[in-house]
Amino acid sequence: MSKIIGVITARMGSTRLPGKVMKELCGKPVFTHHVERMKEVNGISEIYLATSKDNKNEPLINECKKLGVKHYRGSEEDILQRHIGILEQENADAALRVTCDMPLFDTGSLNEFVKIFEQEYCDYIYVANMTMIQGTVGELISRKAMEKMHKKYKGPAISQPIKEHMGEYKTLGVDIPQELCRPEYRLTLDYPEDLEVIRFIYGELYSGEPVSLSEVYKLLDDNPQVANINRDVKVKGNVKYGSDLLDAPEYSIMRSGDKYVVLDANKTNVPVDEFFEKLKTLFPGK
Repeated sequence: MSKIIGVITARMGSTRLPGKVMKELCGKPVFTHHVERMKEVNGISEIYLATSKDNKNEPLINECKKLGVKHYRGSEEDILQRHIGILEQENADAALRVTCDMPLFDTGSLNEFVKIFEQEYCDYIYVANMTMIQGTVGELISRKAMEKMHKKYKGPAISQPIKEHMGEYKTLGVDIPQELCRPEYRLTLDYPEDLEVIRFIYGELYSGEPVSLSEVYKLLDDNPQVANINRDVKVKGNVKYGSDLLDAPEYSIMRSGDKYVVLDANKTNVPVDEFFEKLKTLFPGK
């Protein structure tokens, strides 16, 4: 049977929202809410904090001890090394990974990832029909894939080399329920505006148990003024780049000489008239 470790990547050194991982949501640190959600995932052997050796991370370490969660301290920038260190330490096969700016990550997809990996080996399992930018989806990466990547890559975006070379790895994209595909809502925690939105959500929905993501979307649908608070914040480079590597747009409008052409998801030319007819079906009444 495969051994999978739940890993929460976190450190105190955020520049946009310093100490964000220990900010309080309903009386508990952001990190603690991540642990609560990770405990909803079946089939993982341990939950680990993957952090750096920086002394600023002591509050995180202390919270781990309080919660009975293991921790690993490694390189500040080589986050891939931290994950490999954890898997070597536990003699594990894969890491089920989220970053500590995702206090509303979807646990259902992570449960699905674990089931799939136990049945069939994959280097990388991810959500195919929802972008990672919004902060709701995690990923599963095998130890073998990490060790292969680490021969050439020592940076912070640990799944980026896989996304850049999908043909070299065994990957699997999993679709989540359509009601959870809401890319118009930003639920990641990276700026003060994000914290304001997340605190509103927790204040309305949290009662000691992990908040249901479907309930979050219902709440935001009913309170569009809240969703607008962080709508215009800029996404940082590595996150956007990594997401773009996986996201396949339904249509693309590309320059061709002195004109433009429409391509579908397979990069096949689509007649303009056909494209406009399709738009009418996608946005009826517009």
